[in-house]
Amino acid sequence: MAEMRSLNLSKASKLKRLEFPLAKPGVQWITTTLRTIDSKNLQYICINSNNNIPRRISEAVRQEWQDLDHLLVQFWTSHSIRPRLVYVAGKGEKNLRDKLPALLPELTRRGLVDLFEAAD
Repeated sequence: MAEMRSLNLSKASKLKRLEFPLAKPGVQWITTTLRTIDSKNLQYICINSNNNIPRRISEAVRQEWQDLDHLLVQFWTSHSIRPRLVYVAGKGEKNLRDKLPALLPELTRRGLVDLFEAAD
C-alpha cells in the first residue's frame, strides 16, 4: 500500500472542507496536514475509514492518534469545527467505531465527534 504523505495547505486561504481517507491505522500525515492550515473559512473536517483498525495498536500509532485527538480538540476550540468520522460497520473484527474511545479519548469524552456509518 502506498504511503500517505502530508499536504501543505497554508496557501489555501479559502478552504472550507477537508476530507481525509484513512487507508492504514497511522494518522500522522493527517495531523501534519492539519497543522499547515491557515484558513479562517474552514468549517468541516472528515476522516473516512473503509479499513479495519487492528485489534492491537502499536504505541507509535496510538501516539499518532492522540496527537490528532489533541489537534482536533484545538480546532473545535478555535473554529467550532466538530470532526466527522465515517466508518464501515461489520468489516472484520474491529472498526473505527469500536476503537474510537481509545484512539480519540478527549474528543470522545467531550462528545465532540460525529460518527457516521457508511454503506459497505
